Amino acid sequence: MQNKLSQASSPYLLQHQDNPVHWQQWSDNVLALAKEQDKPILLSVGYSSCHWCHVMAHESFEDNDVASVMNEHFINIKVDREERPDLDKTYQLAHQLLNRQAGGWPLTAVLDPQTLVPFFSGTYFPKEAKFGLPPFTELLQKISEIFEQRRGDIEEQNERLTQALQTIAGGSSKSDGPVESLASALLESIMQRADKRYGGMEGAPKFPQVAIWEGLLTLLPSRSLGSEQRQAAEAALQRTLDGITRYGLFDHLGGGFFRYCVDERWEIPHFEKMLYDNGQLLSLISQAGHHFANGDLMQSVELTLTWLLEQMQAPEGGFYSALDADSQDDEGRSREGAYYCWQQQELEPLGAEEQDFARAYYGLDEAANFEGQWHLVTRQHWRQVAQEKGVHDKQAPILMESARQQLKLLRDKRPLPFRDDKLLTSWNALVLQGLLQAKKAGSKSGIEAMIEPLKQHLRDNVWHGNQLYACYKDGQYYQEGFLDDYGYLAKALLLSLSEQFSQSDWSWLKQVCEVLWQQFADQNDGGFYFTSKEHQAVITRHKSWSDDAMPSSACQALQALWVVAEMTNRTEWITFVEKSLQLAASEAKEAPLQYPSVISLLEQWQQGLELWVLRGDTVEMLPWQQYLQTGLNPQRQVFAIEAGANDKALEVKFPATQELTAYCCREHQCFPPITDFESLKDLVNDES
Repeated sequence: MQNKLSQASSPYLLQHQDNPVHWQQWSDNVLALAKEQDKPILLSVGYSSCHWCHVMAHESFEDNDVASVMNEHFINIKVDREERPDLDKTYQLAHQLLNRQAGGWPLTAVLDPQTLVPFFSGTYFPKEAKFGLPPFTELLQKISEIFEQRRGDIEEQNERLTQALQTIAGGSSKSDGPVESLASALLESIMQRADKRYGGMEGAPKFPQVAIWEGLLTLLPSRSLGSEQRQAAEAALQRTLDGITRYGLFDHLGGGFFRYCVDERWEIPHFEKMLYDNGQLLSLISQAGHHFANGDLMQSVELTLTWLLEQMQAPEGGFYSALDADSQDDEGRSREGAYYCWQQQELEPLGAEEQDFARAYYGLDEAANFEGQWHLVTRQHWRQVAQEKGVHDKQAPILMESARQQLKLLRDKRPLPFRDDKLLTSWNALVLQGLLQAKKAGSKSGIEAMIEPLKQHLRDNVWHGNQLYACYKDGQYYQEGFLDDYGYLAKALLLSLSEQFSQSDWSWLKQVCEVLWQQFADQNDGGFYFTSKEHQAVITRHKSWSDDAMPSSACQALQALWVVAEMTNRTEWITFVEKSLQLAASEAKEAPLQYPSVISLLEQWQQGLELWVLRGDTVEMLPWQQYLQTGLNPQRQVFAIEAGANDKALEVKFPATQELTAYCCREHQCFPPITDFESLKDLVNDES
């Protein structure tokens, strides 16, 4: 055998094409060869911007002695977890069951070639013994010996592991019937774990955990929360958003958010930037900035939009996946954070006033905070700096922006970190959601020049024959779509239609929902599988309701089916939504913090969807649409549809007439059509 990764599309796999390890891609042919030779599979799962993946690659996979052991005893398969999230989910779960602890990347698993079930799993292993870990070559030789000598024990363990994987991955199949609101339970869980000083959740490392805070934001208007609970929720949310946007998680010069911080104060990040984080944070911060009328939050949105345009937008209109944490420093060495950190003398090109202000504002007048250099944070508001420096409030923002732009120009001359240039459908759909929320919140950063090309990319490049593909690179689409791809796109199309209804997007959404129903839905028991009926299942098909680094795609898919069903009278979908939410709630009540999306959607179900459909001329409908969309109201879905739109289902339930007409359906009942603005306001006020 020989290394076959030069044939890969994944930038991560291509990083390993020159390794002496005989890496293969995951394929039926390679799996069949391993089975025929009865040779264990060493599976290595990672991604291009993963720091410890790089460390293990440099130490072991680029080493001839280590490679010799790997090639002799194993069929070696390298997987990009971003291209194959289905495999990553399966083997991460297996790792947890085998080791009784969470996994991570790189994931290193050894699989029985006959069943593909792992009998050993770990994460990073060093070439030489350190961190309490054995040398990688010694470990591999021991695993090979066990495979040869204790096959019966392995098969027995694998049988138990397979049963456990199938049970857990299948999700709950029983519900406790109708459930009460879980909003208070989620709030209580958040407040027990919330960091009262720095925001976010207590402890380190500190991740933004967007699903938790967006779930909390959507519950703020809920009738299930009392006034004191609501005040506590708002305080926790604002403290968290302040931490996320003011300190080290945010790139104050160029915009965009890093993946997480290594400390509890949001001071020092792990310097990789992931598209999925930034899409979610755009959504959360835009909604919160609009709700709280917080201009500082919206400024972080504007800078992040600029970053997406400058460094992440592909010619096709979509966005690249990630920027690495590491880049070259002045001496040509690859070092984490080299692109983002500063030495004091690097500020000398700035004018005297800008230098003085920048040192105080970005923390450069304090001790170095990252390996003898300064990572920029803003520990105090610019108004406080202005007061200390005797700068007028009207002059301070000008001075601050001048300093930022000059520092950014200096930084732009540095080598950019490695950019993973594949376009992932699910992550781009999350960005589309973020862009639409930013537009709704009033962003002016040329956002139309981002929304329409992104939609065009998703429609033209990864949607073919009523099928969505998960990946796109170098003009080629590949890998059948997963639930993440369909669910996130469906939610994005809902937001887009609410902002501006178009017949093409409406038809597209209905097609996406039909695929979700036919290919992913468990129509008997409720919920969605992560893979479609057409995917080849590895060990098991996953069903899950929990949120993790990305929001629950099952919840987003369910919300889309629900709204489309209400608009088109698909009663079997309404029944499915109720059954699914009962199942999800039975899991969520046991661990509310893991299921904020479920609890938020369940609250909407219990309080009733408020569906408004306006029919008439676009210009005439605009004031009515704006009035209905004012404020934070997750229950309310508003669609302004021109009278000439051609859709039989819509015409049956919401027919166009000679005059501007508003239709309102709430809690499974529809009110008489409304033809004047005052009556519309009266109905809104009665319902609120």
